[in-house]
Amino acid sequence: MLIKMEILSRPYNKEVDFDSIMKFLGDLYNRTKSYENWFPDRFENSSDSREDGICIWEKIDRSIDPPKKEIVGLTTRDSPRDFFLNVDPNYRQIEKEMIEWIDQIFPGLNDEKGRKGNLRINILEGNTSRETLLKNMGFQLEGLYGYYRIRSGDLPVPVHSCPEGFEIRTIEKSDYDQQALLIQRVFGHGEWFDAEVLDWLANCTFHVPELDLVAVTPENTIASFCTFRVDPHSKIISLEPMGTNPDYRKLGLGKAILTEGIKRAMKYEPPFFYIDGAATTPAANRLYDVTGFSEKYAINSWSKEV
Repeated sequence: MLIKMEILSRPYNKEVDFDSIMKFLGDLYNRTKSYENWFPDRFENSSDSREDGICIWEKIDRSIDPPKKEIVGLTTRDSPRDFFLNVDPNYRQIEKEMIEWIDQIFPGLNDEKGRKGNLRINILEGNTSRETLLKNMGFQLEGLYGYYRIRSGDLPVPVHSCPEGFEIRTIEKSDYDQQALLIQRVFGHGEWFDAEVLDWLANCTFHVPELDLVAVTPENTIASFCTFRVDPHSKIISLEPMGTNPDYRKLGLGKAILTEGIKRAMKYEPPFFYIDGAATTPAANRLYDVTGFSEKYAINSWSKEV
């Protein structure tokens, strides 16, 4: 007898699946208002380099000719050992199969230095059903993976002016080499981050030139930078990256450049802004709080030796 409805998994094919996944992730938030799944810009930012960690689960309705297919689940990864589950809450029964798939493919993935660590699946704190499932499948709570910082889209624009002697403007292609070196300096890593990467990001669907900002000195030295990314479908906006040159800190540049970016971004009517993996230093916490990124949600790592 023909099965009219089933859920099957298959590999990711960028040429076929990219737009559908972006819509799936945006629609998940619009329908559930939950932060437990990835947002579209995060998928676009990592899908090319982490394609081997992507698998799709589809609901297939064979009562229609041709059969109707709908994405209901998706695995993604942030590093060689950090995986995430993105699931339509009406189909949570597939989560066990998704974890088993990750468990199966993980031994073949090495990190950039050829070393393996424990497999980690990262989930929003408070998802008790998924926590129980992971425990039952041999995972243990390892600790904090990072935080989301959320700013509601209906908050008023903060009021922080640019310090005298500095100018906030959109970044130009001629700034890319200087910008890349500053990003490496601010974050203390990312030697791979260069002008070519910045040029690739500028061609992503989430890139909006007027929201890619730098604060510069009269000599055109970049003192601070921030980029707001807009998903064209859901209008969710992320802040990535953001930082201030150590030579120009404690002048109010961070508050000023975020204020300018938020002001420009409001015309896109975002449901919310978010920061993924928000820094937790006292200075960062103060900056997020005074610019309205005051909601805070923990992402926890559950690990297993494989």
